Amino acid sequence: MKARRFQIASMTVVTLLLAAGAWAQDPAMDGFGEMEQEGVQRKRAGFWRRPEKETPAEQLTHAQALEAEGNERKAARHYRALVHEWHDTPEAVKAQRAYAEILEDLGKYDAAFNEFQYLVDFYAGAFDYGDVLDHQFRIANEIMNRRYGGLLFLPGFKSPERALPLFEQIAENAPTWGRGPEVQFYIGWIQEDDKQYEGAIRAYDTLRQRWPRHELAVTAAFGGTRCLVRLADKSKRDEVTCQRALEGLAGFIRDYPDDPNVEQVTAERERLSSRLCTMHYDRAAYYDRIAKRPESALIAYGDFLRRFPYAEQAEEVSVRVRELEALTASVEESK
Repeated sequence: MKARRFQIASMTVVTLLLAAGAWAQDPAMDGFGEMEQEGVQRKRAGFWRRPEKETPAEQLTHAQALEAEGNERKAARHYRALVHEWHDTPEAVKAQRAYAEILEDLGKYDAAFNEFQYLVDFYAGAFDYGDVLDHQFRIANEIMNRRYGGLLFLPGFKSPERALPLFEQIAENAPTWGRGPEVQFYIGWIQEDDKQYEGAIRAYDTLRQRWPRHELAVTAAFGGTRCLVRLADKSKRDEVTCQRALEGLAGFIRDYPDDPNVEQVTAERERLSSRLCTMHYDRAAYYDRIAKRPESALIAYGDFLRRFPYAEQAEEVSVRVRELEALTASVEESK
């Protein structure tokens, strides 16, 4: 008998512990902390999300009444229970939307964004798509500009890269949305700020190609040239990267000749052109003076003169080319 009682008591304790653990882990019960993204998994009925009412209409009315009374947290739990229990009903769409809005009101921006995304993934065509995109855009902006780690009189720091996947998701949701240029610009700007220059260049180029007449197109073009210059400065002996930057700078001057940034772009082009000129000269001089390979030097010097006919070394190189040609000819005659 004692053994039986002990077994029953043990099972009761285990059940209570499991229940407490599940309660603690349920995002709807913990004060709406940062919730794990559910991705594309469909919400399903479960023991911990049972609705209080018998029908989705009654459950929705109950949740709306709680929200109207100012009890947002309880309302959110009931909205969420409705979605899990009656997923494919019209009331579930309204409940999912209301749940996402409450999370946004509570400042739980990552979770709110995910819940709005759930609408996009599972209820397409059953809600105002543009309005949901507006919510996601506002949330992404809030996260981009939010300060983290503030303490006493210290304001904390911004971490805009946290918003990057959100803006990328919005761009995927609606590639031709009216605010698409802004979304694409932020994707570029955040990556540039995070020194992800190749990604930034792609984002800026997408903006220019998709919305060439938008006011942000020229800003994106300048951002792209800025990234190209930084890549060139990062690899100062890389001729390909330098040439790529020069082409981008020349393209900006050609496409936006009246832009206020043209003066700066022109200065950068002259600086990088001088660097590329020096690289070509040094390579030819290496073949000539160090490697003692006159034929290779002649080819390199000739390439230098074709690319940089007005360089300050051009006259010197022309003289040296004639000397090497004469030297090569005499060697051939002596054979």
